[in-house]
Amino acid sequence: MSRDALIVGINQYQALPGLKAAAKDAEGIANLLETYGNFRVRRLPEIIQDRRPQIGQQTTVLAQQLEASLVRLLLPKGEHIPEAAFFYFSGHGLQREIGIREGYLATSDTQPHISTSGLSLSWLRRLIKHSPIRQIIVILDCCHSGEFLSLKDEAWQGRDGQSYLFIAASREYEEAYESLESDYSVLTQAVISGLLPQQTDSGRVTSTDLIASITNRLRNEIQQPLFEQGGSEIVITQQSEHSHPKSECISVISRLKQYSFNFCPYRGLYPFEEKHAHYYFGRETLLQELLQALQQKNLCAVIGASGSGKTSLLRAGLIPRLAQGKDIVDSEHWLIRYVSLGAEPLKDLATAFTIAHEEIDIAHQLQQAEVLLRHEPTGLVNLVTAALLKQPTAKKFWLVIDQFEELLTPTTDPTAQQERYQIITALIAALRCPSLNLGIIISLRSDALDSLTSHPELFSLVEQSQVVISPMNYRSIRDVIERPAEKLGLKIDPHLVHNLTLDLTGAPGELALLQSTLYELWQYRTPNYSKGGPCILLDSYINLGRLSKILTNKATAFYQSLPPEEQVAARRILTSLCNLGDGCLDQCRRARKSELVNQKFLNDVIERVLQKLIAARLIVSDKPQYVPHIKSQAISTPAWKSHTSQTSIISLTEQAKITAISATSGETIELAHKSLISDWHLLRQWLHADRNRLRQQRDIEERAWIWHQRGESKCSDYLLGQQYLKDIGQFLSSHASELSTLAQRFVRLSQRSAVYQQWRTRGIAVLLPLSIMAGMTTSLIYHQLKLTWRIHTRYVEESHVDSHYSPTDTSDSPQRDLSLSNSKRPHSRPSGSFLISPQLPQKWGMVGTQRLATTSQILYFRRKHP
Repeated sequence: MSRDALIVGINQYQALPGLKAAAKDAEGIANLLETYGNFRVRRLPEIIQDRRPQIGQQTTVLAQQLEASLVRLLLPKGEHIPEAAFFYFSGHGLQREIGIREGYLATSDTQPHISTSGLSLSWLRRLIKHSPIRQIIVILDCCHSGEFLSLKDEAWQGRDGQSYLFIAASREYEEAYESLESDYSVLTQAVISGLLPQQTDSGRVTSTDLIASITNRLRNEIQQPLFEQGGSEIVITQQSEHSHPKSECISVISRLKQYSFNFCPYRGLYPFEEKHAHYYFGRETLLQELLQALQQKNLCAVIGASGSGKTSLLRAGLIPRLAQGKDIVDSEHWLIRYVSLGAEPLKDLATAFTIAHEEIDIAHQLQQAEVLLRHEPTGLVNLVTAALLKQPTAKKFWLVIDQFEELLTPTTDPTAQQERYQIITALIAALRCPSLNLGIIISLRSDALDSLTSHPELFSLVEQSQVVISPMNYRSIRDVIERPAEKLGLKIDPHLVHNLTLDLTGAPGELALLQSTLYELWQYRTPNYSKGGPCILLDSYINLGRLSKILTNKATAFYQSLPPEEQVAARRILTSLCNLGDGCLDQCRRARKSELVNQKFLNDVIERVLQKLIAARLIVSDKPQYVPHIKSQAISTPAWKSHTSQTSIISLTEQAKITAISATSGETIELAHKSLISDWHLLRQWLHADRNRLRQQRDIEERAWIWHQRGESKCSDYLLGQQYLKDIGQFLSSHASELSTLAQRFVRLSQRSAVYQQWRTRGIAVLLPLSIMAGMTTSLIYHQLKLTWRIHTRYVEESHVDSHYSPTDTSDSPQRDLSLSNSKRPHSRPSGSFLISPQLPQKWGMVGTQRLATTSQILYFRRKHP
């Protein structure tokens, strides 16, 4: 039977940095498989040099070429199916997150800025699933290649009689590196060494031999490869002529035991997941309490301090136990969906209702679920109902929501407030629905319980059904230390166990620190201690500085190893990740990367220091990205980076933008553990010295981000007011350079608006009195003219009366009273009388002298009655 291999090494890219090691990696693997593996090798890209095929270092590989070659390799046509298929890839690896994170193998025509990402790892996994070939080997030497193993379908462990070996160069959130010792990358150098059959006693290399060789060679490297193996052993290479005594044969059990010594059962700073359930111990009592609560209530809240292990309890403890169906009847038929809330909780909740399927677009599913949750009051009820209908065997839907405190953290953003309120309202409405078979499990940080009181109904439900994570007792701590080691045959010094338990007993929230300590101690294990196998000794623990100092000592050593420019940037980054307590302890804080960049702290410097902090496991990012090349003796060169290129994919993208904050994705970073805040003396000193400045800076940054999200309006209603600018005047005069580029632009625009408003106010203050005076003068003149007109009118009327009056006509008329009258009330005069003061005509000059004399004599006149 034939054995086929497809070996790919891509150096040339159109939109990504060029590589140097990829082609050499691929050619080295191809030569070895041809010499010792009896494989028919197809190279991509392939050139003919010296009458023999080779990997082309200057040739491109298109996505369509790679897809067609993989289909030909894994889905061969005809009746003669190869016995084995070997696929090797060296080049760029990419990650994209559009609601659902996906990994890709980058081909030469990959264009990340226009969403052309290359060959999907999800598609490759499905292709392998349908392959009829009995033995399949896949080795991916590229960044984020662990994404391929994270796609593992639990329902498929290989077809009947099928064997497989999958090797990824790094975890899904990590990069792959080039070796500083040779022209190959770190993983490929270990693979080539492990595939040489003459280095084995049996004269052949199997899949198990290769795993053991790689793990042993890379155990002290920053880069730690991942493995997935199933079925029987696969013989990959062997010498053409060899013989070995039967006594020298190494059994499969011995090889697996040797491999287990190189597997760390402790998770360090990372939580346990479902695949680590076999090594999760120490919480049996708490698990039983949680399982009992699920049988009584449809809502259960896991309450615990930060670092107490809430995530591990849910993912590695509860979910696998429910899937087994041994503790609760029919729990193996429950539909369980886990989500962890972050900066966009509504979108995170929508991911619980997306299902990976080769005929369904996951991004489209996510969009539909998010629209329902955002705009439909019964959106959650409809999504749960639809999920249950798609799986008729599912008897109940359990929604596991981790980091529920993200819905309760204070915010001034009205959009975020509305989104959080919608989620809480939807959860309560779904729990009220009598026809919906729904259960909800949340994990909540204990210091966020007070914030839950603003939602009385939810608070009441949580209060009735909460499981509190208490500090681990002596027995539980011993189980965490000893039982994972026992499963692997790793020995633990009894004195070390005693010291660790004494240091941890009664300390709440220190489980993550214990795991970190055990992970560090595993790195310093003593091989073949007294010929009884590897052992972790007390001396290693003492040398590391005991439990409380291991992480802080590591942080101090890391900070001191940085050059002065990067130390300043590291201080800026680390202090930005601390939430300053007001009457309470300081806590961890998520910060946006855009907060860190300005003219003083350039994007390249911040990005470089961030990646060093992530590599040192001091901070974590919610969206790993490609970063600038890091030159350091402690960190190897990334495999996707050429020696001459100094630009990363993200920097190439941002160079086309005007400012570093143009990327508004809201990517956040945070400290790996709160122990850095409480125990690291250097960080405590920084916070004490900069506390007041950090408070004001944090407030301005938050206001600037809200303004940015609203479209950076120039309306004064969206800018800082005059009083606020006056209050922060001293801060701006001393520390304006500490603000991000966005915040500085926000402040400048606010200041211009305040100056305009101030001049406008002053103008009104000057013009208003003048306007009032002008109005009063106009009114007075108007009334004077009106009075003059009335006098003139009456004069004319009196003249008309006087012309008809005859003093000799006294018949039938009473005696006329011609006495002076000083009455000032014309309306009190009898009908037919007229009253005119003799001074008025003279004052206003409206009548002649003759008429004035006549008018002034008129004191009282009574017309004759008809």
